[in-house]
Amino acid sequence: MVSLSTEIMIRFTTTIQQAEQQGHQTGWTFVIIPAELALKLQSGKQSFKVRGLLDEYAIKAVSLLPVGGGDFMMPLNAGMRKGIGKRKGAKLTLQLEVDDRCRRLPAPS
Repeated sequence: MVSLSTEIMIRFTTTIQQAEQQGHQTGWTFVIIPAELALKLQSGKQSFKVRGLLDEYAIKAVSLLPVGGGDFMMPLNAGMRKGIGKRKGAKLTLQLEVDDRCRRLPAPS
């Protein structure tokens, strides 16, 4: 189990989806983060990275992509799908927070 910080975290259950014919996203497996939940995390950013849990599978530095109306998409790559052992149509519980570590630069030596 991964230890998550005390920053704002969202937790919700959603259904895994797969894009059928959407240009370069055809075939992508993903989940949607609704606008009201994304707003708690991103405070106005166009796209950002998160860390947390997909069921019990730990993730970090995963990009959320805007899809319109304030909603965001989290693509589920092959490693994530294998880690959660689920496919299109399955329910998935997410616990997410902003991954600020992705933006920090190392201190100069």
